[in-house]
Amino acid sequence: MKKVVLAIMLALVTGVSFGQMKIGSNPSTINKSSILELESTKQGLLLPRVPGSNLGVSPLNAAPDGMIVYVIDSSALCVRRNGVWLKMSLDIVANSNWTLNGNAGTNEATNFIGTTDGQGVVFKANNNALLKLTSTGNIQVPNNTTTLPVVPSTDQTQVQVLLVDPATGNILQRKIALSAFSNAIVSLGNLRDSVHEFATSNIPDTGITIKSSSNGAGTATHTLNIPIQDGSAATNAKGLLTYADWVRFDANAKAAIVDGAFSASSISTGVTIDPNTDPLKPGTQVVTLHAANASNPGGVSIADQTFGGSKNFRDSLAVGLAANTYATSTFEVNGSIASNITTMTTSGAIDEKSNTILATPGASAMTITLPSPTNIKGRMYTIKKVGSGDPDGGIDSPVTIATTGGTIDGGANYVIYNDWTFVTLQTDGTNWYIIKK
Repeated sequence: MKKVVLAIMLALVTGVSFGQMKIGSNPSTINKSSILELESTKQGLLLPRVPGSNLGVSPLNAAPDGMIVYVIDSSALCVRRNGVWLKMSLDIVANSNWTLNGNAGTNEATNFIGTTDGQGVVFKANNNALLKLTSTGNIQVPNNTTTLPVVPSTDQTQVQVLLVDPATGNILQRKIALSAFSNAIVSLGNLRDSVHEFATSNIPDTGITIKSSSNGAGTATHTLNIPIQDGSAATNAKGLLTYADWVRFDANAKAAIVDGAFSASSISTGVTIDPNTDPLKPGTQVVTLHAANASNPGGVSIADQTFGGSKNFRDSLAVGLAANTYATSTFEVNGSIASNITTMTTSGAIDEKSNTILATPGASAMTITLPSPTNIKGRMYTIKKVGSGDPDGGIDSPVTIATTGGTIDGGANYVIYNDWTFVTLQTDGTNWYIIKK
C-alpha cells in the first residue's frame, strides 16, 4: 500500500517546477519536508476516473509505468506496470471474457460481439426474435403480421416506416400514406423551390412589405410591395410619390417638403442649423456643431466630457502617453489600471459592469451566473471565493459558477469548494474557458 501511495504522489507532482505546493486548508502553512501537501478534514485525493475501454487506446495504451487510474467499469484501482495495466495483481487487459457488469481494457479491432462465419446476429426476448443484424450490414425488424398488415407491392399509396417514440425510446413499425412520407422527406431534407422569381406591386393598404409564395411546382415568387401615396391616410398612410405627382408642386411646396424632411428640427441636438445674424450675409444659415455629452452627440472639445453610447476605435489607443507618442500595442496605458471589483454574499448574475467578484457565501452555498457568451467574445471574469475562517476551508458552502449558454471547459458549471481559491474565465462567444486558476 505504501508503494501505491508513493506512486500516486509521484504522478501528481510530475511537471511541477522547483517549488512547494499546498492544496487545501491553511494554504499559507506548508511542511518543510513536503514538495506537495494536501490538507483537509473532509476531503480526499480523487484519482482520474476512466472507462476501461480507454486503457487499450491512445494515449493510455502507451502510458509510462507507475501511472495509476481508477477504472469505472471494474470499480478497481489500476496501475501501469511492465507496459500492462494491472488490477492489483490481475491483468485486466488480457481478460478475454465478456461479463454482464461491463468490460474494461477492450480493443475495438479484436474485441466485439458478433460472428465470424458470415451469419447474422439475432437479438431475442422471451425467445422471440425482435432484431437482427444481417451479415450484409442491414438491420431487420421482424414484421408482426397479426397487428400490422404487410403493404402489398402493388399498393403505391402507403409505405412502412420505423418511428422512435420520444417518450419511451421504443422503435415502432407503422404504415403511413405515401404522400405523408414524401412530405416528411421534403421537410427533413430542407428542400426548397429550385426557381426563385422577384416581382413588385403597389397595393395601397399593405405598406412596404415583402411576401413569398410557391406554386408547388418548384418556383417561388418574392413580391416587394411599394405603395404609391395618394394622399388618403385612411387607406395609405405610407408610400412613394410618382414623378407626375412631384412636378405638380410649385417651388414653394417643394421647398417645404425638402425643409420638412431635412430641416434642423429633424437633426439631433449635436448639430443645429440657425439663421445667420451677419447683416452682410442675409438669407444664409449657420451650421453649429455642439460639444458632445452623455445624452447628445456632438464634437470633441478640450474640456472635460462624458460620452454616451458604445464607441469603437479602429486603430491603436494610447492613454497617458505624451503628445505625438503612439501606442506600441493595440491598447497601451502608461500608468496604473483600475477595474471593477465587487463583493457578492448571495446568489446572483453578473453583467458587463463586473470584472473581479469576491464571493463570500458564509454558511450557505451560492451560485454566480455568467451572462450568455453570445456577442461578448473575449470578455473575462475573475471569481474568487473569500474565506470566512472555517477550519475546513469552507467546503460545505461552495460557490457554483453557472452559465446561461455554452459550457465551462466542456461542463455545465464549475464549483469552487475551498476558500481563497479563484478562477479566471474567458469566452470565445460560444463557450467559457478557464484561463487561470
